[in-house]
Amino acid sequence: MTSLTPRRRIAGLPLLALAAAACLIPVHSAAQETEQAAEAQIEPSTVTGWNFPVYDIPADPTVRFGTLDNGMRYAIMRNATPQNEVVLRMHYDVGFIDELDGELNAAHFIEHMAFNGSANVPEGEMIKLLEREGLKFGADTNASTGFDETIYKLALPRNDESLIDTGLMLMREIGSELTITQDAVDRERGILQSEIQTRNSYQARNARTSFKLLAPDTLYATRFPGPDGAGPTATVTAEQLRAMYERYYRPDNATLVIVGEVDPDMIEAKIKERFADWQKPDEPLFVTNVGTVDFERAPAATNFVDPSIDYLVEITRQSPFVERPTTVAEASRAFQIGVASQIVNRRLQKLALAPESPVLRAGMRIADFQDVATHAGVTVYAREDRWDEALAVGEQEIRRALEYGFTASEITEALTNLDTALKNGAERQATRPSATLANGLIATLSDERPFVTPATRYDVFQRIRPELTAEAVHAIFKQAFTGSGPLILVASKAPVEGGEEAILEAYEAAQEVAVTSPVEEATADFAYTDFGTPGTVVADERIEDLGFRALTFDNNVRLNLKPTDFKDNEVRFHVRIGAGELGYGLDQPGATMMLNSVYGLAGLEQHDFEELRRILAGRNVSLGIASATDHFHAAGTTKAADFERQMEVTAAYLTAPGYRPEAEARWNAIIPSFIAQTDASPINVFRNQVPRVIGGGDKRFGTPDEQELLGLTLDDLRAAVAPGLEQGAIEIAVVGDFEEQQVIDAVARTFGALPERPEALRDYPEARQVVFPQDRSLRTLYHKGEADQGLVHVAWPTDDDDNHREEITGQLAAAVITLRLTEKLREELGATYSPEAYSSMSSVFDSFGYLGALAIVEPSKQALAFDAIDEIAAEMRDSAVDDDLLARARNPLVERIAKQRRENSYWVGALENAQLRADRLDRIRRYEPRLREITAADIQAFARRYLTANGVLRIAVVPEGSGE
Repeated sequence: MTSLTPRRRIAGLPLLALAAAACLIPVHSAAQETEQAAEAQIEPSTVTGWNFPVYDIPADPTVRFGTLDNGMRYAIMRNATPQNEVVLRMHYDVGFIDELDGELNAAHFIEHMAFNGSANVPEGEMIKLLEREGLKFGADTNASTGFDETIYKLALPRNDESLIDTGLMLMREIGSELTITQDAVDRERGILQSEIQTRNSYQARNARTSFKLLAPDTLYATRFPGPDGAGPTATVTAEQLRAMYERYYRPDNATLVIVGEVDPDMIEAKIKERFADWQKPDEPLFVTNVGTVDFERAPAATNFVDPSIDYLVEITRQSPFVERPTTVAEASRAFQIGVASQIVNRRLQKLALAPESPVLRAGMRIADFQDVATHAGVTVYAREDRWDEALAVGEQEIRRALEYGFTASEITEALTNLDTALKNGAERQATRPSATLANGLIATLSDERPFVTPATRYDVFQRIRPELTAEAVHAIFKQAFTGSGPLILVASKAPVEGGEEAILEAYEAAQEVAVTSPVEEATADFAYTDFGTPGTVVADERIEDLGFRALTFDNNVRLNLKPTDFKDNEVRFHVRIGAGELGYGLDQPGATMMLNSVYGLAGLEQHDFEELRRILAGRNVSLGIASATDHFHAAGTTKAADFERQMEVTAAYLTAPGYRPEAEARWNAIIPSFIAQTDASPINVFRNQVPRVIGGGDKRFGTPDEQELLGLTLDDLRAAVAPGLEQGAIEIAVVGDFEEQQVIDAVARTFGALPERPEALRDYPEARQVVFPQDRSLRTLYHKGEADQGLVHVAWPTDDDDNHREEITGQLAAAVITLRLTEKLREELGATYSPEAYSSMSSVFDSFGYLGALAIVEPSKQALAFDAIDEIAAEMRDSAVDDDLLARARNPLVERIAKQRRENSYWVGALENAQLRADRLDRIRRYEPRLREITAADIQAFARRYLTANGVLRIAVVPEGSGE
């Protein structure tokens, strides 16, 4: 047995994520002794302000790194995307694996206590303080706990000095001033337990099983977070939590990162003023021994069983973790593995699309498992009960690559895609979001590596690209799969007959099948570049106050253009077509799900999906068309150089859809697995069944049953959607970094060249009728999850969104209710983790809308939750909300819309029907002033009108078998 006592780190990223990562992250494979010796001789050229070595790949010079005398590290980076925002991250090197016996979930518990009282901020005031400043808990104020790290997160909506001071003050309070009183611990206990119960899903239990298979003698297996019944979460004391807090919340274990539109000199001075007097304890920081991994284990298997799980197979080989420096040589190695991974994954994707394939989807991985091992393996999701065939596919595709390597065309395609991804990052470097940068800086802590710019990463790739040959990639791939194993996990709905022995026998049988070499595939030219005579612009107007240009072509296709400087080289587009589900949903509601699931995979008349992938290698192009309630659409992100090809592809999907049989086979394969999960947990029941209850049984709401879905064919889909796609009005919105004439010309050549389209939207008045249920008796729905999981939902009928001011009042009322639910159900009663209220006033269905409130609570506390919701509704009817509560509800909404208006995604949505529904443009202009002018009296009037005691519909989601 090889014994390891490593320092802790974050789990390695899959290679496919490398191209978009904020830093160059080498992914390691097993190394020969000579290679390890050679690496050990490399000397850094310099170090960062965090004393991380820098070799022959330079660190980003725009980041100011520093370390205080007490050991606390900090990084400051000036960045103006989004404008005015300032992002704070405070990282502590402590997590689940640092818990002592009897402290299970204590690291997570401390994270909760960080918001529950400190020396200078009374219990319950921290979140309120931030809400008054426009931060929403969860979205802008958050924290996370992992195996070996805890991170506190603030997204300040403004860069004014006083708000930054507040953020720094709160980070210091968390670091050294938490009170952690026993009363506060007891009040928080139920909240933490509720969160743990909510996250006790079949996916989490499967992951826990996987960890026990791969690393049984490490803390990653024994400290896997999860429910503990009457165990430590129920009994842990304030004294125990304070002891862990004092062990790890210390300056030499803390790192503060600040990114945003700030003056680094000012921020650095504030950091020193706020944190320099934080005293480091005399005793050294305790380092956890995480355990050992046996790399000489015999092949092993395990079977995870749950009736809701997807059938899947994981085959993993393990090899010793080797720490490698961030060098050009190691980058070459990482890119070679990335290319190999991309090719194998493409092969697996192609196999999954075959009509009779046992595989639904699959992926290969080579990544570090913390810093105890390196994993090389494959995960294959199988059709129902065909796990053994899927196992064979996974084993044989890895072996095919090991034996025969990769073709020239595969290498070319992979390198082209990688080049594009890296180039995109380099071109958009100047407008990266501050949150992304802050997260990237935090991520460098785990490996003590320099923070590298996308431009540097792309430059390194260009320098080493000639080395990325088929021979080199094959050699590195073979080296990565020389570890131990196999370690095989099979997840299934029922126990595998024969158990672990049968799994290993299936693997041995798969190995007996010979594999053949891959075949070179030629790439065709794209067949859809000529759509007829380009359209002529017949109307052209600039709407100055909203900053967009509205054009109409002679075939009635509309085009809305809004150039922005929010993101360099990003173009967002939305092609809106017809009336979507309104045109067919009453007769064929399942068609929406089928269209959205397989239309892109169905390809075009002259190109199947795989050929399209080859043709579009290196292009930023999205495939397919989807359906929404009142329109079809094709939407996505591209860049100016690829916009014309994007329009050609989307126009081709509109005019020459493939409806290929492999798409129907795929549909029939995925439905059983999907249906099995629709009632796997209370939240899944909420998503799939509750909408239909609220919609009065209308089958367009919620999820159709399995037989309805399996009964759909591609012929049914074509009959349902083709009329709307072929005859519906078209409006296109384009927002971002582009030249207007280039976009106009591209649309003129494609959609502008199509036959004439209607000038206006068809109304479908009968399809717009939905009736909230008249029977308001309690509805009970059932889930198949854990017995301690449950959910309550209430809904009051309101109206459609014709009255914009009332719609905004409903949103603000829902925000008030969310705060009151948090205070009552979470803080006072400890019954739930994250209750929420929301307002849904339809823009599609006449006179239909509702205000809903949701809380995930165990069945024994559901009556308590319903009573609390009723009490809050009565309070809102009987008296006006106080000014402070109203401000804490309103301010985050105000800041949210201000931030959204600095993002391309907001504007493409706002302008998608700016001409066909021009009457709604005033909502963009008036949203913020209307939000600001709504009074407490308006909220009370809304509550009196809608939140009536006899109007509420209550829905309880309980475990299957309850009450039967």
